[in-house]
Amino acid sequence: MLRPAIEHPPEVEELSGFREPAGPESARLDISGIAVELTGLPADLAAEMARAYHPYLSAPTGADRPLRISVTDAPIDYFLPPGFAGGWEVYRMLTDLRGGVFRSVSYRFASWFDVARREGQMALGHGALDPASRAMENFLRSAVAWLALDRGGFFLHGASIVRDDRCYLFYGPSGAGKSTLSAMSRSGKVNSDDLTLVLHRPEGLLAAGGPFRGTYRIGAPILGTFPVAGFYRLRKDERVSVDPDEGGCFADLIGNLPFVVDQLPGHPHLIDQVRAVTREARFRTLRFNKDDDFWPAIDAELTT
Repeated sequence: MLRPAIEHPPEVEELSGFREPAGPESARLDISGIAVELTGLPADLAAEMARAYHPYLSAPTGADRPLRISVTDAPIDYFLPPGFAGGWEVYRMLTDLRGGVFRSVSYRFASWFDVARREGQMALGHGALDPASRAMENFLRSAVAWLALDRGGFFLHGASIVRDDRCYLFYGPSGAGKSTLSAMSRSGKVNSDDLTLVLHRPEGLLAAGGPFRGTYRIGAPILGTFPVAGFYRLRKDERVSVDPDEGGCFADLIGNLPFVVDQLPGHPHLIDQVRAVTREARFRTLRFNKDDDFWPAIDAELTT
């Protein structure tokens, strides 16, 4: 069964009608203190999450302030009807932030959560075209993005590589070369070629090892946090160089805050918040190509 086409996420009151737990299981995802506790998980989804996120999963403890989410059954296939245009469409997810409550909807799920109150709901449908594991991952990504902001950090659409106990972050829009650069790196350990959690703590900006690795699957997932060595805006070029920030690096960073960037016109103070925590950070443009090692250029610039 399909819902009629919608243009906005369902209201909290509408989702409250879905009260039956989707299953008997529970899980807690914890990425360096950014935690989401889920109850009402279907057994098969809980098993898939255990395989995908096992280094970051633990039993619910209630020892800190996790975001507590009730997963409930929605007796429908899809909230957003899947569309096709010569194949599977670009993944759609509608979002809205109002009164401190973030709401979202995609094919198989609709959700809301209140970051300040640390509670929310995810209603899960049954449509096979959107696997439950993919629906859950997209929900979790949105939750981590807003929890990070609430804790003074942010969630960056960017690759990250840990090298000599520091983390280098490389960002840009889809097609900028994050996956290419991660695959060709001849030094360090790749944390992710897609999404990286950045935390603001008394000792400065830290990048956290996390489960959202994108297409990169080599080696074990990275745990812990690492000081941020710098933010590098990516540009494909025939030459390899590290160029000074001429004013556009921060704007591009803001454009790469998934699940948040669409809400910034109505909440411009969040831009100032991210600017404040990155004020002392190193911003550069990295020009690179797939044939030449980029690390010598980074190292040379760091020593000048």
